[in-house]
Amino acid sequence: MRTDDLIALLVQDAPVRQSLNQLLLHAVIAAVLIAGIGFFAFIGPRPDIDTAMATGRFLLKFVVTISLVMMASTVLFRIGKPGVPTAAWSRTILIPVVLIASAAIFELYAVPSETWHTRMIGHNARFCLTFIPALAAGPLSCFLYALRQAAPVRPAIAGAVAGLVAAGIAATFYAANCDDDSPLFVMLWYPIAISAVALAGALLGRRLLRW
Repeated sequence: MRTDDLIALLVQDAPVRQSLNQLLLHAVIAAVLIAGIGFFAFIGPRPDIDTAMATGRFLLKFVVTISLVMMASTVLFRIGKPGVPTAAWSRTILIPVVLIASAAIFELYAVPSETWHTRMIGHNARFCLTFIPALAAGPLSCFLYALRQAAPVRPAIAGAVAGLVAAGIAATFYAANCDDDSPLFVMLWYPIAISAVALAGALLGRRLLRW
């Protein structure tokens, strides 16, 4: 039997599998649905959301969290493919950091210094640190499942990126409930909650995504 004939037979016998991009796209859709269902079932939007939507500080939270989802997703869709460069794309994850840091600096100049501490501590830190990881658990599971069908060279890093995307989705929903709109609050507590999910993703990825 010639080599070409052998390869043709092996291809015919091989099961048809979805591409990584398709798996991750399905994971993103499932992640948004799961987080959304959890949010509306157990938390819900804040009572004054109609009024809040007219304020720039409220909308800024969504700009930051959605940009995190978008930037981290560009890395997630590449990190499971050996040989595909991710370094340049990884730096784009700093964009939401720059956005919220710039907004916080602006607020430091715009409001009296005696209010800085109150604005930073806020009223919902405990809820922020609880609800974002809770809403991110389902999405993180979706992304880890998809990445298990891939071949990430650095499993822990891949898991951490999955955690960033999951936490970004969760934080986007949670932002609709949180009535602490100060950029100082968002800059302090949201990254702590998001980092916890990224750490969990890294630990799980190191175990679950190894070749």
